[in-house]
Parts: sequence; C-alpha cells; structure tokens
Amino acid sequence: MKENQTHLNATQVYRTKILVETLKKYSSVHRDALIKEICAKETSKITVRTLQRYIKLLKENYGIIIKLNRNTSNYSLDDVKSATIDSFLSHVEILATAELIRSNFNETNNALAYIEFENKATISATPNFKAILEAIHQALPITFQHFSFYHLKEESYTLKPYFLKQYQNRWYVIGETEKGYRTFGIDRLKDITIGTKKFKQKTEEAMDKFRNVVGLNYVDHELQKVVLSFDISQRPYIESLPLHHSQKQINIDNKKTFDIEIQIHPNFEFKQQVLKYGSLVKVLKPKWLAEEIKEELKKAFEGYL
Repeated sequence: MKENQTHLNATQVYRTKILVETLKKYSSVHRDALIKEICAKETSKITVRTLQRYIKLLKENYGIIIKLNRNTSNYSLDDVKSATIDSFLSHVEILATAELIRSNFNETNNALAYIEFENKATISATPNFKAILEAIHQALPITFQHFSFYHLKEESYTLKPYFLKQYQNRWYVIGETEKGYRTFGIDRLKDITIGTKKFKQKTEEAMDKFRNVVGLNYVDHELQKVVLSFDISQRPYIESLPLHHSQKQINIDNKKTFDIEIQIHPNFEFKQQVLKYGSLVKVLKPKWLAEEIKEELKKAFEGYL
C-alpha cells in the first residue's frame, strides 16, 4: 500500500469487499446492478462518483484493476493486471472482523468474552512479520537463526525474501537461499537482520511455483490432474472451502457422490488433507496417489489391532 493512502473505514471495507466479490463471481456487471448489489443491505444507494472513488482506491492502494466498458456501462475485473484478488478479500475480511470486535468493545467492553479463536496466537511472530515485510518491500536480504522442527536444531540462513504465505494458522516466508527456494515458519526465526545490498525481486516467479500446490512444498511430484470422489454429504463444505483454486466439479449427474478435479503438484500437505476425510473421500486419479492413500489408511487401521 502507499504511505499516503486513506485507510478504509468500516463502511468502505464492507462495500469494497462486496464490489470485488461481485465482479469475481460474474464476468461483467452493469453499473446500476453493481451499485444495487453493494447497497443491498443499506437504506440508500451510493452515487456513481462514490463507486468510481472506490474503484480508484482499489487500484492505488491494493493493485485491484477494474475495467469499465463505456459502451455498455459494464464493469469487470482485470485478472491479469490485478494483484492477488483472494489475498485482498482475506485482508478486508480481517479488517471487517477487527472493526466488529472494536465496535463491540466500545459498547460492552467485553467483546472477547464471546469469541474463541482457533488456536493460540503466535504473538512472537508479529515483529518478525513486520521486519520481513519491510525487507520484501525494499528487496533486501535477511539473515536469521531458524529452528527446524524436523531436524530439531538451529541453523543460520541468509534469504532473499519474495513473499509471505499463510498456511494452517501459521505464517511462512518464501524466498531463495544460495541453495535455492526455501520456506521458513516466521514464528521460528530469531535475530533477524536486514542486509543492505538489494536483490532482483522475483515475487511473481516464486508465487507461480506455489500456485499449484496445497501447502508449502512444490517439488514432491510433477503437476498433474487429481480426481477425488467425496460422499455427497461433503459437497457444501468442499464447495464453500475449495481444496485448491483449480477445483471444478465433474460427473455432475452422479447424485451419490461429489466429484472434483484439481490440477496440482501432489505433496505431503495435500495427502494430509485427503486423509483427514477418512472414509468420506476416495482418490480416483492418479492411481499411484490412490495406492499411497490406501497404504496410509491400512497402517492407521493396523495401529488399532
């Protein structure tokens, strides 16, 4: 974001969220229909000038590009030139939630008594997040100590940080060391220092490597089609929270199962996601993955004998 940007207030957070969500859902929306959708829960409508101001704000502060067809007065998202739209929607969701909590504190001074967060917050990671984000913005390397959960030891690294990624309630920094791309949990970093020699930013290239994975590892297997067959009871959950952005439904006429197809690099994290559904899912393709899942389920069953 720009340093001189105007921060969104609660109303703007809600309106810009609806604006982007509507344009993401439909390829093209007429100006009047878009205004009606944005103000569906309000007693009055915004003006065209206000809509244009929101569109300008989204471009300047978030990199979200919205195009206008002047012949039809239809608006559409420019997916190619825009920043990551899903990241923006996650961002405004956080802002909206924080604003609701803040407003309830003003009214009752006891809002958190009615809220239970998913996990213990990694408060210690907050200073690291800020330092790493600044290094990414400045295209400067970082040096730090990292504790490995796998090797159970601490090592020193120098990293060219390209972007931050959230996975299962933890934040990770992804970048390059002298040995190639690496991923580090930022809550396990300490003694972070920012270097002075700028590097060539490769954020887009780095993001491309992780775009077709679930989780953090993109080198386990080549990109391929994975077909999963879920019990029909899982349909609303899989539709509302897709396993991957490439997800699409197949075998639509089948009323007993909900079948999907995704294009990914199948990795450890993805197999963990499949295994958590137990008997409610079956891997149809590829065959090698189906065999691996079957073997894992077999080991789990044998553990109870």
